[in-house]
Amino acid sequence: MQQKKIILFLIILFVTGSAWLFHASNRLTDPNVGKNWWTIYFADSNTNNLNFHIENHSDQTTFHWEALVQNKKVREGDEKIEKGASQVVTLDENLGAGKIIIDVTVGSEKKEIYKNF
Repeated sequence: MQQKKIILFLIILFVTGSAWLFHASNRLTDPNVGKNWWTIYFADSNTNNLNFHIENHSDQTTFHWEALVQNKKVREGDEKIEKGASQVVTLDENLGAGKIIIDVTVGSEKKEIYKNF
């Protein structure tokens, strides 16, 4: 009888511990839970394609972007992106030659990506 109680206790302990670890793992790997970050990246970095993604995991929702060719602004726009969402911004491939910079700002934070042609 004592052995059955010990085995039952160990099974309950194992199930409870496993459930807690599963829950903790899900919270730590979810990019939106308790985190505040955003990123930008080109849709295809190996071609002349200038389309880029803005991926939002922050509380901010309004992003302002500018496309610069040789440090001169050629395009700009605003995107509204909810937390946990990603949006593709489409640009013409014929903006010019040289260094093309994409600046994205939200609040006081600014990030930049570029391609050289």
